[in-house]
Amino acid sequence: MTEHHKLEKDGVLGDGVSHYPASAEDLATYSRANTALSQFQAPILIHAGNPNEKLFIAAFDGTGNDVFSDPEHATNVAGIRSQIKHLNRDGNDQIEVGYVIGPGTQKNALARTLDGADGHTYNERLEDMYRQFIEKASEWKAENPDAQIRVADVGFSRGAEQAAGFSRLVHERGIQDPDGAVYKLGSHGEIKSVAYNKEPIVEPGQVAQAVGLFDPVGTGDPVKHQDRRLPPSVISGVQIIAEDERRGLFKSTHIIDPGQTSDGRLLGVTVAGAHSDIGGSYHRDGLATRSGNLMTDYVNALSDKPFLDKRAEPSDPRLNVVHRSEEGMLLYKWGSKVDRLQPEGYVERLVPKHMVDKVLDPNNAEPIDQSLRAKFPQHAVQIGAVPGNPQPTRTESMANPASALGQGDAALYQALRDKLPASMDNDRVMQATLRARQEGIAPGALGGATEHNGSLWVVGTTTGYRAQIDLSQPAPPMQDSMRQLQSLNAPSQQRPTPTLAQEPPSQQAPVRALQ
Repeated sequence: MTEHHKLEKDGVLGDGVSHYPASAEDLATYSRANTALSQFQAPILIHAGNPNEKLFIAAFDGTGNDVFSDPEHATNVAGIRSQIKHLNRDGNDQIEVGYVIGPGTQKNALARTLDGADGHTYNERLEDMYRQFIEKASEWKAENPDAQIRVADVGFSRGAEQAAGFSRLVHERGIQDPDGAVYKLGSHGEIKSVAYNKEPIVEPGQVAQAVGLFDPVGTGDPVKHQDRRLPPSVISGVQIIAEDERRGLFKSTHIIDPGQTSDGRLLGVTVAGAHSDIGGSYHRDGLATRSGNLMTDYVNALSDKPFLDKRAEPSDPRLNVVHRSEEGMLLYKWGSKVDRLQPEGYVERLVPKHMVDKVLDPNNAEPIDQSLRAKFPQHAVQIGAVPGNPQPTRTESMANPASALGQGDAALYQALRDKLPASMDNDRVMQATLRARQEGIAPGALGGATEHNGSLWVVGTTTGYRAQIDLSQPAPPMQDSMRQLQSLNAPSQQRPTPTLAQEPPSQQAPVRALQ
């Protein structure tokens, strides 16, 4: 497909909609997501080099996304596919990928429009992927009868809904023998129905699965007609939710709810960005790159050794933007708008309406198969290095910054560190320590720390003693702040008069306290 977007004044190709800069808080949502992911345990489905362990990645692209006809707008799902194909070309046969293009990608304009609107080819796309899966599984078993096959279902948008539905198909069918498949095909070669006349290679419910979902959206057929509850054989899963998608037709489906489930099985994280800022396909792809890296870390954790590469995360503000996706079509401009953080902005029901009273829980995954889960060791998801980001040598002062400070400053730093989110880096905490001292907040006299309207306020126990930090600006290197603290403690240094010109928000203001 010929690139139809034009070069904009800042030298970057446009994306068909306007955008605004991602703020420091927007980028911080990714740091918090990384922290949540690092505290999540994933099953080791394969051990690198073990010829008896195989992993099939079922990759479902989003609505309108087709890496073959439009590679310039490849999604994160397409990126995973590409990396696995490179592994295969390099001789790795332990991991294989199946790929299904998204709904609304037909060559016929009418068919493309109708499918893009309601995703009615849902079942056809599941059957396409299942055919790819059992053919590869049969090949693996023919080469090695001891092969144990596991599945990772990955998808974006309606493709994420299909990934969830595919996990049910694998659970219900196991691994059928492709030699016994009898297909009924449609006019375009699509699978309309199938019957199997041979015994399955692996019985239903015995294939361990994990899911990775980029911002599921189920408008049309998935929400109306499909069961997307994760089945018992899905023993792990992660979902990334777009916080800034406003289109009423793109409500988030909570296949996995935000947060970690009490049993540690599933994790949902919410990050800044519109729908395709999470799944990818925009030219200004700073946020999509970060979302892709989140999922890369999770998928890598399904092996004892990483096999996917992360991408460099741009610092260029032209690329780190939030898109106004509601400007893409007149239908979106005129249609309803929602807040994804409110009930109006998400869908919890995962089954058709007629099934609500027929299942134990229509809004959540089915209970996990504990015996299947017990077969796989768990380990914490490792957050891999980002290419191009300098990895500093961890001296004692960097690993434990308080160790390089005087006793009073060390106590103030540690008190702030304890109050601020774990996702806030040490550079920012050291900056807060310095600013507090500069504004007359003595060690042991810290009243609290409050974030409000893009600023961090550090308040002393004495009225009038407060420090403000603009969170939209990068924090200086920790060592710079530490040097200034040392200078501040020199004998000639006078305690400054507290700055009273600008008042922080009152105690009644709607602020979020950092505990």
